[in-house]
Amino acid sequence: MSGPGVTQVLTWRPEALAELAGQWNRAAADLQVRADLIDRTVVGSAGAIRGVNADAARQAIGPTTTALRQLCRSLVLAAAEARDAAVTVTGARDRVLAVVSDATNEGYPVADDGTVSPAPEPSALLVACSGGSRSAARQMLQARATELTRLLRGALAELRAVDTEAARAIESTFDGTHPGPPAVRPAGAAGDPVSAWPRMSQDSIAAQIAAMPAADRQRLIEQMPRQVGNTDGIPWEMRMAANRINIASAILDERRTLDVPEAAKLRAAVPLTLDPADAERLWAALNADPTMRAAAIAAHDRAAHRRIAYYESLLADVPDPLDRGHRIPRQILAFDPARESLIEVSGDLGRARAIGVLVPGLNTTFDGSADDLATARRFVAGSGGDVAMISYLGGRFPTGSLAAGVANAADARYALDMAPRLVAFSEDVERRAGRIPVTYIGHSYGGSIVGTAERFGLTADRVIYVEAAGAGVGVQKPEDWHNRNPAVLRFSLTAPGDPISLVQGIPFGSHGADPDQLPGVVRLSAGRRLTGTPMAGLSAHSDVLNEPSDAWHNILAVITGDRERIRTR
Repeated sequence: MSGPGVTQVLTWRPEALAELAGQWNRAAADLQVRADLIDRTVVGSAGAIRGVNADAARQAIGPTTTALRQLCRSLVLAAAEARDAAVTVTGARDRVLAVVSDATNEGYPVADDGTVSPAPEPSALLVACSGGSRSAARQMLQARATELTRLLRGALAELRAVDTEAARAIESTFDGTHPGPPAVRPAGAAGDPVSAWPRMSQDSIAAQIAAMPAADRQRLIEQMPRQVGNTDGIPWEMRMAANRINIASAILDERRTLDVPEAAKLRAAVPLTLDPADAERLWAALNADPTMRAAAIAAHDRAAHRRIAYYESLLADVPDPLDRGHRIPRQILAFDPARESLIEVSGDLGRARAIGVLVPGLNTTFDGSADDLATARRFVAGSGGDVAMISYLGGRFPTGSLAAGVANAADARYALDMAPRLVAFSEDVERRAGRIPVTYIGHSYGGSIVGTAERFGLTADRVIYVEAAGAGVGVQKPEDWHNRNPAVLRFSLTAPGDPISLVQGIPFGSHGADPDQLPGVVRLSAGRRLTGTPMAGLSAHSDVLNEPSDAWHNILAVITGDRERIRTR
């Protein structure tokens, strides 16, 4: 037997992996402070120290800071893998301990290799249950010991596999910390491979990447992750790998806020608009009162802590939609905090027979899209894995409560900004999907985004306008849509009593016509809830996607192309 035995497993502390993750995060922050200091020193010397030797010194120090920053990212990624390992190894260890506990409680000796032996003699009760036959009782003991051996050795094998995979995943995060000679030029330099991407077609970008040796593609991911992770036409596996680096970099960016000296944090707590005398009194109080000082520092750091926690969740494994006991990496196709762009795949693209792209609506935020992701995963689970879903946040969405939210949702600029990006992304999805049908689901304000994208040339096999704000900016009739697929099928679903119906298709409205009323659009039935009551009213606006009701099954049937299950009005 290779790997840990029972005796060793009894002493394991997988929670130490979580402690190690914290140490690695702190080490990454400390290294970044030093790298920033080196950069400031070198750049700051540009005006004071001149000449060939000075330039040579600055060129020589460049690779050092580059390597330091690469190590910082690797430490952050290793910390993420260690946190995942703490969860999976703990679960596997506990399954071993559970079998050991059952065996010992029943009086069966347990060997270090997982062999469980029968008790020397059957109990009087077991003999009685065996009809008074000691021979039959011993056979029952042997059968139980054999079963416990099978269970324990299986649990040990699973623990060994989980432990080995965790070690491999952690080690892999440091693979790029000692790169060879650069194979690509810095971004923006003459002849670098990414500078022309904004002017190139996606097919040309894909061809350029396909012609690269594997080692050059890996170096491109490591050296230019922002461009690789957010450019349509790049193979999706490369984008996902690059975006893990981008997320690690975002964590380190937030760490800079936390690493600001306390004096600077206290100065930030004194509003510049204060009267000088009041500002002086507040400054004195902050320095004299430990409670005020701690509160000011916590207020300064609060947003950064929240964002770090969110970014760490993007690096963490999540339950498999088809097997909640199994955890899988997140698949992020775009990550750009500055543009508030986050695109994520749920499900297995390799086995999926249909793809859905979900575009959400009002009050969707870059760091608050967990509900939309959960919706996508429910469709994956509900299809038994036949569907892969893509959650699409291609930029800022309108936000606000009550009247402010309604007013913001009437603004067409969010749709006009995001629609061209969705059009470009749909071309990339089509390339990846091949013959697999792709359905775009626009919910609420997302309906206007999808409709506007159709006007600009979206490529889709099917489109569903779900409780949609409209058919798209500038769309008043079907001829205003210019989907690149002439055979596209369009559906709409609006539950009775949803207030969205009050703004759909209003004259001079910003989101175009009511998709429910346009010729050629198939109206889906909202049907009934799980309780048997009609799917209707204010809550139906979101429940049609969140509750496994008739409406939800109707949407899933459209995505999968199961025409017999589609119910229309």
